[in-house]
Amino acid sequence: MPQFDKRTLLLGGFAVLLSACTTPGENDGGGVVQTGNTGSKYYVARGTPFTPANKKGQKLVRVALLAPFNSQNSAIRAEADTLKAAAELAINENGDGSTILMPIDSGDTPETAEASAKRAISSGADFIMGPLFSSGVSAVAPYARANNAMMFSFSTDTQDAGRGLFVVSFLPEDEAKRIVTYAGKHGVKKLVLLVPQSKYGEKIELAATKAAARNGIKILGTARYDSTQNASVNGENAGKIAARYIAGSNRDEVAILIPERGNMLRYLAKVLSVNGASMSKTRYLGTGLWNDDNVLQDSRLLGGWFVSPDNSGRSAFENRLQAKKGKSATRLAGMGYDTAALIARLVKQGDKSAITARSLENADGFDGVDGRFRFDDGVIERGMSVMEVSPNGAKTLEGSQKKF
Repeated sequence: MPQFDKRTLLLGGFAVLLSACTTPGENDGGGVVQTGNTGSKYYVARGTPFTPANKKGQKLVRVALLAPFNSQNSAIRAEADTLKAAAELAINENGDGSTILMPIDSGDTPETAEASAKRAISSGADFIMGPLFSSGVSAVAPYARANNAMMFSFSTDTQDAGRGLFVVSFLPEDEAKRIVTYAGKHGVKKLVLLVPQSKYGEKIELAATKAAARNGIKILGTARYDSTQNASVNGENAGKIAARYIAGSNRDEVAILIPERGNMLRYLAKVLSVNGASMSKTRYLGTGLWNDDNVLQDSRLLGGWFVSPDNSGRSAFENRLQAKKGKSATRLAGMGYDTAALIARLVKQGDKSAITARSLENADGFDGVDGRFRFDDGVIERGMSVMEVSPNGAKTLEGSQKKF
């Protein structure tokens, strides 16, 4: 599939590249299509739509992928390239040739993301995937709405969701709701929250509190720590506070929610254990951050419950991405694949009108590489399994929801 030359984008030769690759056709309205709210300050006049040489004269649907392909951070750059590879694979496997991908560098700032949105829209984008950062999403959203370009965000920030913007990431609120609800149905009556002082922690705390109320669980208290600082200081103090909250409670009725990963998670488990809150005294609950081999090998977490996406289709996707694109799949790559596949499946024969808010907010949802998902007012809800840390890794306690 022909691709944009990223160097051309950076050098400002984008319009030149487009004019060299396009030709006016019946589907392109003579090369210029004016749609959207022309009275809005976010309106962008559309130029000649990007059309690969081998697609001239065809009715096409154009999907812009906004990602930091030229980031100074090599890890972010690699993530963006893998996302692009996954989206290409999805379109090749699910489309009929009428859906084309337009990768455009979004940079690392809201300003560069805004500029990339303008380039995408002026080049005929019908749909926008990305950008990756929440500040960029907020900058791009007004342009997408004003120009009738449906947008799919990979950020976990849901404040811009709805009105044509769909959040496709894994949301901490979903994970907290799932694990607390499961715990309530399996004997937990009291809950302690041990959370980081961050937006992520705030979302977990709010969602867990709401889920606890719905399931008759009493919140004994919340201990917070700064995960950006030294674990031996912040983590130890918070762990000691959390341990005090469970004192005197029945082990089978009390749990501690620890939405953390890696070294910090293992350190918190250590602090809890030496301060009277080991797994013999309480139940540890976790989010998808626990789904890591190093974490699962920590004996202090044995018996802990956590959530995980349905991985039944994941390995096949990973194998295909590696074999066909030479890329190792990341969580973001799975989101990119599912989004691009959904668009390509629904817009057969270049008919973008097949995708509406109503068709996307199908109550039954869709099957993806990370399990079943659906949208409600632009916000994704994912089916997730509940797992238990066992001596042999993670074992499934309850499979993901097949129906919502």
